[in-house]
Amino acid sequence: MLFQRSRQIIAGLFMLCAAGTSSAQLTIDFSSTRGTGVAPNQVLIENVRAFLPIPNPYTGGTTTQQADYNVIFQFDPTTLHLVPVNITQAGVGANNCANLQVVVNNAVTGASAPVSGALVTVAGRTVTTNSQGLATFTGLPAAPTLVGIAAPSYNSTSQATLLTCTSTNAVSVALSPATGQNGGLTAGQFRVILTWGANPQDLDSHMTGPIAEPSRFHIYYADKSSGGLCKLDVDDTTSYGPETVTCPATNTSGTLRPGVYRYGVHHYSGVGNIGVSGANVRLELANGTVYTYTPPATGWTGDDDFWTVFELTVFPNGSISVAPVNTIGHNISDSNVPMAAQIPQFGSAENPAILRNLPSK
Repeated sequence: MLFQRSRQIIAGLFMLCAAGTSSAQLTIDFSSTRGTGVAPNQVLIENVRAFLPIPNPYTGGTTTQQADYNVIFQFDPTTLHLVPVNITQAGVGANNCANLQVVVNNAVTGASAPVSGALVTVAGRTVTTNSQGLATFTGLPAAPTLVGIAAPSYNSTSQATLLTCTSTNAVSVALSPATGQNGGLTAGQFRVILTWGANPQDLDSHMTGPIAEPSRFHIYYADKSSGGLCKLDVDDTTSYGPETVTCPATNTSGTLRPGVYRYGVHHYSGVGNIGVSGANVRLELANGTVYTYTPPATGWTGDDDFWTVFELTVFPNGSISVAPVNTIGHNISDSNVPMAAQIPQFGSAENPAILRNLPSK
């Protein structure tokens, strides 16, 4: 119902735009649309096609003019409506001022293993990555857009980004191998992949999980395999990522312990904050289910911010449930790193004790 109502609103907007141009019937085509979350409570719907018959004053009859639009909706929790807040037309010269560089890496081995030959699709255009895993686009619309990536022997993915014309936009994407022998997920595993932009320079992955309750393991850059179950495959300190955590560890045959696994991102160093970093967290399950998270836009202070992203619960029968937390914590930097941190109440930031007195790099 929400999407049906949104379609009606879009059609109404296009009719207003077309008013005075022609009295002919405007046709709206939604058959090729795709949607993705681009910010908290916002959804981007791409490839909305409008067909407007234009009378031909010389030969009679009509000529059909096609225009493609991207629409951003804000979810209104009070009315349960998707409300359009921005509409941009693809292919309009004044807006086609954005440039984009997409770097594609292997999620398990990081920037040392760029993925060449990947197909990167943006705004209906496809470019193949070079030997450095780089695909370059020019003349793109300055608007929120979706970057789609596919490569042989890897799981395909997509990532939302906001393109601007003030400087070259850069997006880092990490692909997970598709087969177990090459680092792909096998039954009972999950993987978390963090990528971000140029600033802040260093964002860190942190995961806590069960050893023997109430004790908890804590995986991060200084203890990449705490508890002997999960592992930080990649730690990046020079912007963009990826940082990747796999549970049980990549290319192992361990079994997930029942309990709660919590994942978060810490602002270790660098200018800016997590909210403007372009951070993207992708949680992949072995059954092919994928969850994507982006940080809140506001509420950040800078260094020592911590974004608790999600909780993953493993039940005794091996089944898994996932719930977003999306909570911000601040000024987390003193005392020792304990292994016995209790699980905070759901919806709160990760226990700040695990982030005190972190060792330097």
